[in-house]
Amino acid sequence: MVILENLILALQSLKSNPLRSVLTLVGIAVGIAAVLYVVTLGEITQRRINEQLESMGSNVLMIRPGYSRMRGVRTGANVVNLTLADAREIEQASQVITSVTPTYSGQSAAEYKDQNWSTRITGTTPEYTRVNNEKIIEGRFFTAEEMERRARVCVLGATVHEKLFGTASPLGESILIRSKRFTVIGLLGAKGESWSNPDDQVFVPLTTAQERLFGVDHLSSILAQMRSAGDFDEALFDIESILRRNHRLGPEDDNDFQVRRQDFFLSTIQETNAEIANFIIVIALVSLVVGGIGIANVMLVSVTERTREIGIRRAIGAKRMHILTQFLVESMILGVLGGLLGITAGLLFSDFSTGAGVILPWKWIGYSFFICAGIGGVAGLYPALRAANENVIEALRYE
Repeated sequence: MVILENLILALQSLKSNPLRSVLTLVGIAVGIAAVLYVVTLGEITQRRINEQLESMGSNVLMIRPGYSRMRGVRTGANVVNLTLADAREIEQASQVITSVTPTYSGQSAAEYKDQNWSTRITGTTPEYTRVNNEKIIEGRFFTAEEMERRARVCVLGATVHEKLFGTASPLGESILIRSKRFTVIGLLGAKGESWSNPDDQVFVPLTTAQERLFGVDHLSSILAQMRSAGDFDEALFDIESILRRNHRLGPEDDNDFQVRRQDFFLSTIQETNAEIANFIIVIALVSLVVGGIGIANVMLVSVTERTREIGIRRAIGAKRMHILTQFLVESMILGVLGGLLGITAGLLFSDFSTGAGVILPWKWIGYSFFICAGIGGVAGLYPALRAANENVIEALRYE
C-alpha cells in the first residue's frame, strides 16, 4: 500500500508540472534512443556482414602474388609467379585442401548494342561456383569441355546484367569483350557490396581469358577450399611448402606470394564497426548522465517547492523513510518514463532510417530499464535525503 501510495503521489506531482516533467524526460530519452539506435544499427551491420561471409565461400583461402622489390624495398607492383601448375599441385599434394580454383582477372569493356560498361573480366574454372558460393539464377556456368576448347561463352554478374540488359534476360545474347564476340550462357545472383563489388564481373573460361583475351600464362589468384576452418595451419603449411619449392625460394627468402582467408577484410570491417559502436555508446551514456543531472535538478526544485507539504506530512505522522521513499519513487518514475520514451523513439527512428523493420534488441531494452531506473534513483537520492531531513517546524513555517 505504501508503494502504491507513493506511485500515485509521484504521478500527481509530475502531472502538476507537465512541461517541466516532459523536458526532464527528454534528456533521458535522447540518451536511451541513441544507445538503442547504435545497437540496432550494429545488429543490422552484423547480419549483412554474416551474409557477406556466407556468400564468399566457406573455409576458402585466397593465394595472391606478392609484391616485387627493388633494392630491398617493396614496390606497388605484383610479381608474376602463380601458374596453373601451382594450383594443380596444391590440389593434388595437400590432404586438407579439397578444391582449388585458379583465376585470372583483367579490366575491360563489355558491349551490347549501344550499351558499354567497363567491368572486371574473370577467367576461372567450372568449380568456381561451388568454391565461392555463387548461385546461377538463369542458364548455367561453363563446363570443363568449354574450358578445354577455349570457348567464347560468358556468365554475367548482376551489376553487368543490369547495366547492359536492364531487366531483360541476357541468355543467348552476344556481347563484345575486346572486340571478340561472347555468348551469354548464364546469370549469377546478386551478392551485394563488400570491399569490392563481386557482382561487377563477367566470368569466362580460364583458358579463354588467358589465351584469347589477355595473352598471359599466369594467374591473378588461386582460391583453395579447406575441409574445415580448423585446417588453416596445415593448409597454410602445405601451400607455403609447395609454392616456395616451385618458386625456388631459399630459407632466407621471404614469400613471394600472400595467403589470406577470404573473410579477412570483412572481419576487419566488423572489428572496426564494433569499436565505433562502442565509442558512440559511451557518448550516449554520457548524455544519460547529463539527463540524470537534469532529474536531480528538477527534484531539488520540487523539494523546495513542496517544503510545506513535507512539513505537514511529517506533522501528521509520516516518518523520514516515508518522505525519502516518496521522492526516490518520483525520481525513478522520471527515469523509467524517459527510458520508455527513448526506447520507443530509438526503435521507430531505427526502422525509419534503415528500412530493415523494427528490430528488438531485448537485452539492451532490459539494460535500458535498469539504467534509467538506476539513474533516476541515484539522481533523486540527494534531493530525497534533503526532503527527509527537513526540520518539521521550519517546514511548516515555509512560505
